[in-house]
Amino acid sequence: MEKHMPSWLKYCLHIFALLCAGYGVFIMAARSGSFFFLFWFVLALLTEAFIFLYDSGWFAKLPKALKTVPGCVFAVLLGLFLYLEAGIITDFHPVIEETPDYLIVLGAQVHDGYVSRILQYRLDAAADYMQQNPETKAIVTGGQGFNEPYPEAEGMAAYLIARGIDEERIIKEDQADNTVQNIEYSFAMIDPEKDAVCIVTNQFHLHRALLLAKKAGAKHLCGIGAKSDPLYLLNNMVRESAALIKEYLSGNI
Repeated sequence: MEKHMPSWLKYCLHIFALLCAGYGVFIMAARSGSFFFLFWFVLALLTEAFIFLYDSGWFAKLPKALKTVPGCVFAVLLGLFLYLEAGIITDFHPVIEETPDYLIVLGAQVHDGYVSRILQYRLDAAADYMQQNPETKAIVTGGQGFNEPYPEAEGMAAYLIARGIDEERIIKEDQADNTVQNIEYSFAMIDPEKDAVCIVTNQFHLHRALLLAKKAGAKHLCGIGAKSDPLYLLNNMVRESAALIKEYLSGNI
């Protein structure tokens, strides 16, 4: 095995690390309220560290059996990632088989006087459906994060009212801090075994939300997948894979 990495491979890995770092800066600038942008910085650093260790001869000094470990670990992680991503993509366009009694609109970042774009997509999808189905009510769910001026549910309700939705059709759940609590606290306001429920969130988030709702006892369940900003979709898809692993390990799904 060569002590030094082939120049073409080194060049490609440097470009990959640079792209990861640049994308991390881009995601950080969005001020989404999540620290997942750090993932891209860590990935860039690990790539550069691998290049350095390989060229320093450290990798060549390893026993032959251990040299296969990085490749095996990478293959397992890639396989797991693709499996989880396939599940996420299958729920991008769910079918609504019965008119729901309630929409549960999951919260996201709000700012002073306006909602984030990702939340706007969710609320627009909910408003469009409610305008066509006047009997359906909406539970807007989300508490106040450390970097938010007020609970997400407050901003969400105001947005729906501005879209022409009657205030009496909107129920506010303003304590939840995460998706698990969004589902749990919203279900405490209704009867998930009898009421028909439709989860409204962005397409990349819907798969996990539906799994959580099923585990929480929903018997008549559907989903509405709102669109996502293409520029942030890669970050959101990778983040969802990590979130799914966390939920599986926690026993939430």
